[in-house]
Amino acid sequence: MELRHLRYFIAIAEEENFHRAAQRLFMSQSPLSRQMRDLQNEMGVELLEPDGRGVRLTPAGRYFADRARSIVASAEAAVDGARQVAAGQIGTVTIGFETGTAYWGHLAGIVGTARRREPRITIQLTPMTGAEQWEALRAGEIALGYGFHPADDPTLTSAVIARDRLGAVLAHDHPLAARDALRVEDFHGQVVLLQPWILYPRLHDDLFAMVRARGVHPDIRTHITDLEAIITLVAAGDGLTFLPEKHTASLALGSAVWRPVAGLHHETLEVVLWRTADADSPLLRPLLNVVRDISPARPHVSDFSGDADARVQSRSGLVEHVGDAVLGAE
Repeated sequence: MELRHLRYFIAIAEEENFHRAAQRLFMSQSPLSRQMRDLQNEMGVELLEPDGRGVRLTPAGRYFADRARSIVASAEAAVDGARQVAAGQIGTVTIGFETGTAYWGHLAGIVGTARRREPRITIQLTPMTGAEQWEALRAGEIALGYGFHPADDPTLTSAVIARDRLGAVLAHDHPLAARDALRVEDFHGQVVLLQPWILYPRLHDDLFAMVRARGVHPDIRTHITDLEAIITLVAAGDGLTFLPEKHTASLALGSAVWRPVAGLHHETLEVVLWRTADADSPLLRPLLNVVRDISPARPHVSDFSGDADARVQSRSGLVEHVGDAVLGAE
């Protein structure tokens, strides 16, 4: 029994006439009659019985007709769904994100815009460190990563969608807070509170390199994971920390203040990552188009349909564009 047999039978059941059913199916009556005989012989059940110049359903035929309609409808829905998935119209996209992006950044805008544009696509969010995102992307466990670090990996593509300058956050009554701008040398001997290296390796590496190069020795402590706890301690005068300027607008600094630091050239980045091989994925393309369209860094950047091997590499703290699939590279 094949799906076409069910369609033939449904047409006969609804038309109650072989001739009209054959016309509806764009076939001759003789092959249709033969197909129905074969179907009934295979089932060992009479589905139809003569009724004047037409036919009518037997009790078994009425039961079978209801189920046949459901089967055909399910099969057609499955085919339609598969086509929509292939076209990127429905499906599930899992995004791994670094927890800091929940406080600031463009992740909420990307997700919201994508949902409005493609409401049949389901977007799932799962918190991950940058390193965890890279592993999950390689393993195919997530479709997109969102964080602060481009991946130095040719199998992954990174799009830098925003940049911000880093500065110091300290209590409003801290002796250094009276200055409009700070110097790297001002941090000598100061308590600096940072989240663990695993969360922000690039920030740690750049800060350590900066203070070493200047012969500055702050008291850096990295045992506190929660950013709000760090800000609370900083506001209480227990140390200072470093945050991007724009990020402070999204956080309740309380009695803490932000100050720029001369000579601190570290840029914080917002980065979207995906598998290079998935650059042309129909399901992923709508999200990548949203990233392109809402990017404040390069709103005019060309579509991601370019070189599939395009990628971002991190060199000496600078983000370098390779290929033409990167937003915000300079």
